[in-house]
Amino acid sequence: MPLVAYPPNTDLVHQSVEIPGSRTPGHTGVWKSNIWDRSFLTSPEMPKTLFELFEQSVSRHPDRALFLRRPVLPPVPPATAENPVYGTTLVPTSYAAVQTRRTNLGGALLALERAGRLRRPDEHPSSVPHEVTQSGVPAFGNENRAKAGSRRGWGVGLWSKNREEWQVVDLACHAYGLVSVSLYETLGPDVAKYITNHCPLSIIFSAANHLPSLLKIAPQCPSLRVIVTMDTLPRAERDVLSQWASSVGVELLDMAEMERWGTEEGVRCAPGPVKGLEGEDELDRNRVVTISYTSGTTGDPKGVVLTNTNLTTATISNGLGATAELTVGDEWRFLSYLPLSHIYEASRFLQLLVIHGDGTIALTTGDTLRLLEDAQVIKPTFMAGVPRVFNRIHAAVVTQMKAGGLKGALLTRAVETKLANWRTKGEVKHTVYDALVFRKIRALLGGNIVYLSSGAAPLSPEVHEMLKICFSCDVVQGFGMTESVGTGTKGIAWDIGAVGTCGQIQPCNDIRLEDVPDMGYTSKDVPNPRGELCMRGSNIFVGYLHDPENTAKALDKDGWMHTGDIGEIDANGRLKIVDRIKNVVKLSQGEYVALEKLEGMYALDPLFASLLVHGDSTRSCLVAIGVLDPEKAVALVERATGKKVTAADLGLLEKAVQDKKVRQAVLKGLAKVAKQQKLNGFEVIKGVHLTLSPFPEDVVTPTLKIKRNIAAKKYRKEIDAAYIEAEGGDLGDVSSADLDARL
Repeated sequence: MPLVAYPPNTDLVHQSVEIPGSRTPGHTGVWKSNIWDRSFLTSPEMPKTLFELFEQSVSRHPDRALFLRRPVLPPVPPATAENPVYGTTLVPTSYAAVQTRRTNLGGALLALERAGRLRRPDEHPSSVPHEVTQSGVPAFGNENRAKAGSRRGWGVGLWSKNREEWQVVDLACHAYGLVSVSLYETLGPDVAKYITNHCPLSIIFSAANHLPSLLKIAPQCPSLRVIVTMDTLPRAERDVLSQWASSVGVELLDMAEMERWGTEEGVRCAPGPVKGLEGEDELDRNRVVTISYTSGTTGDPKGVVLTNTNLTTATISNGLGATAELTVGDEWRFLSYLPLSHIYEASRFLQLLVIHGDGTIALTTGDTLRLLEDAQVIKPTFMAGVPRVFNRIHAAVVTQMKAGGLKGALLTRAVETKLANWRTKGEVKHTVYDALVFRKIRALLGGNIVYLSSGAAPLSPEVHEMLKICFSCDVVQGFGMTESVGTGTKGIAWDIGAVGTCGQIQPCNDIRLEDVPDMGYTSKDVPNPRGELCMRGSNIFVGYLHDPENTAKALDKDGWMHTGDIGEIDANGRLKIVDRIKNVVKLSQGEYVALEKLEGMYALDPLFASLLVHGDSTRSCLVAIGVLDPEKAVALVERATGKKVTAADLGLLEKAVQDKKVRQAVLKGLAKVAKQQKLNGFEVIKGVHLTLSPFPEDVVTPTLKIKRNIAAKKYRKEIDAAYIEAEGGDLGDVSSADLDARL
């Protein structure tokens, strides 16, 4: 089977090993997997491309459901198009049916290019649509019309929530030499316009709800020639939108009609590389297969260029060390709710892994408020999540434990017993408590979960362990980036020591740590080496599209990708992320926040003498340490509390600014700044500690920049207090003297 369980003799003491003789000044040695040999990735039975991967899966089980979805029921009041009612009987689409749709659509896409419908009449057919190319990566070339007389290598845009059609388009790109480019479902038309022009894109497949936005930006997107609706529109609506499209020089097509067109003689053509043509197979293995745009933190999104080899080897690598229940060939279900535009779930990673592993992709309704309802209908076997989702489950359990009464006491006893068993024996199941207490918690996700994976941001040890005992299943945390196809390391489910770490190194890549002396991290640190995490391997991206400057910053001359994360490798060869080099933090929900940029905005308020914005990868919001200007603080205190103090009496003024009403007034002002600056919700400061004492010398550099890692340690109790209040706790009027006791 494509998914392979860990060997029975897996060595937990030496999960990853340092290659002898590979150390260089300022670096650790090169670390690699000690569990899997890299040759496994290229063994004869393994696919060499994404096209081969899908074809192999179809051949093994053509009639198995590749997709399951909840049908939308006929509207009955109060149901509306904006508030539909979904059925509870799942609708399947088989692997073979998806294969047929893929082939029909692929032929139609090439036919559009042959007919010149993806370019303006004045543009030359040998150069438009533009092939997506990257320095050092093989390309088809403008004169290559070996496949059905069509040029290949051009981009195909996708803008929708998770749905069957998204995958059909992407699979067609794999099979017909095209490049899929996802547009973020939630980031709006400005980002869609940027990506369309940057790539550039001649054709975009879109859900009906995005059609007006695409047509609005079309006049500013000179490359865009065709928009394909994934939804069949009512005749009247289609006529109106078609007229609008025509008025802006764009053709509006229907995806279902394209698939029917793809069956016609002269349009239909076989998928895959051209058979018998020298160099085709090698070109397909190494070509650009997708562009995954990062969501961006300090500017426009960067287009991460990924090749067929990047995605294929990453998929195979993730299939090694699978939970035993997923390796026996039985049907299993993956809950698809994370956005496909994100590499963590995109067909380019987790969904490809499901296909490779003979699984079924169960699509949710896309409504986050229905997530638990969807899970209870779908009853998934495998679910991936981000810490923000899992943190809510943990918080709900803890709240119930603290509720008191018989139920609270029983849950507390059950949690303590199972935690003790896990920490001493590695066991996550308990016959009595699983039936009596945790059965209802497992039922929240359908009752059949055997594997939970967490990514996008670090999962706290407390939440990691709680998930294990509540769901009595494997819970694994890993490390990856868009630039590494979401792949790098992953934990071993039964390894007690893996909690709080990102686990062992995957066989598709090596890692090493590079000294960052300015932050106090070196390869000679004890007990474990620390430094910037660098990665190299077959899963590592080849560069940023049209951006040689940032490519050179990320990839050095020896092929090492510099991640910007500070890592630590423990004695067992497990990776732990401990810091970030850049002042950018990823919050628990996976959103990146540029802290220095936000400080520049918020600190414009003259109230602040200086300001530190703090983010934590285990938290979902931001807090701040604000050093107040004494004169401005006097007016703030009087306005918020009615108390009169003077700037000369710093002791009394320091006490006054600890009043909860003062903090609330400051937070209100910060929220106003956020609104004026049009910041995202996750960039709004939700908790604050106020003081008149300037940051000490050990916290600031000679140029007055804040040393974040040192400040975070020095102000730990103040930061923790700000988070307590931000997350709904009540600190009241807290002075430094009693803060320790409160915490």
